[in-house]
Amino acid sequence: MKLTASPFDPQTGELLPVYRDAYLNGDLSRSSAQAVENYLRRDADVAHDTLTRWEELQATDEVEVAPTWVQKQIQYIRAEPVRFRRRATSMVASAVLVGSMVFAGTSLPGARGNNSNFSAVQETATAEATAEALASNTASVAAAVSAKRMIMVQGRILDENGKPLPGATVMQPGSRQIAVTNAAGEYVLRVPAGTNSLKYGYGGYQDEEIKVSDAGTDVTLLPSEKIKRHWWNF
Repeated sequence: MKLTASPFDPQTGELLPVYRDAYLNGDLSRSSAQAVENYLRRDADVAHDTLTRWEELQATDEVEVAPTWVQKQIQYIRAEPVRFRRRATSMVASAVLVGSMVFAGTSLPGARGNNSNFSAVQETATAEATAEALASNTASVAAAVSAKRMIMVQGRILDENGKPLPGATVMQPGSRQIAVTNAAGEYVLRVPAGTNSLKYGYGGYQDEEIKVSDAGTDVTLLPSEKIKRHWWNF
């Protein structure tokens, strides 16, 4: 179920971190997601933090598909090195012309040529260094986008009488992927494609480990066996 509550702090109007993550996970309603995207367009600092957070979640396989705003940012970053090289070329050409005019009245012809060439070399080196940095950022974002595909597993956890167990847990063994059932015993969990099994548990009940292919249905947990106490008469 998509979240429909306001994603902003009622006092400060700032975007709440928990709703930022919900937006990145695709858990917000359409109207709430649009409100978040409008906020990100206005606040560059929060936009940067949000994109960084998305990379962190993607690296840990906690998001499946990039939201619309994130996709546009990635496209912009990929195109930026090309635009920068064009601007750098224009800047170098302008620097050569300005250098010629500045040194025309104070330097000999031979000196003027050397100074202009030195200025052009400096501008070219700066342009290449910045382009390399942008290309590095693009590569890291592209790697995050192509990270492992995620799937969604959902179902219910019931007790021995077929009643829901609210607060029961389901997790992917060996990872931090975990979900908790709601009042109806329902859960939704995102796991990497190819996950073999999930582990189900509830206080006072026996844990169960079930194949992912069989986990989309109701899972029944049985009570743990009570330890029999022996009373000795002396």
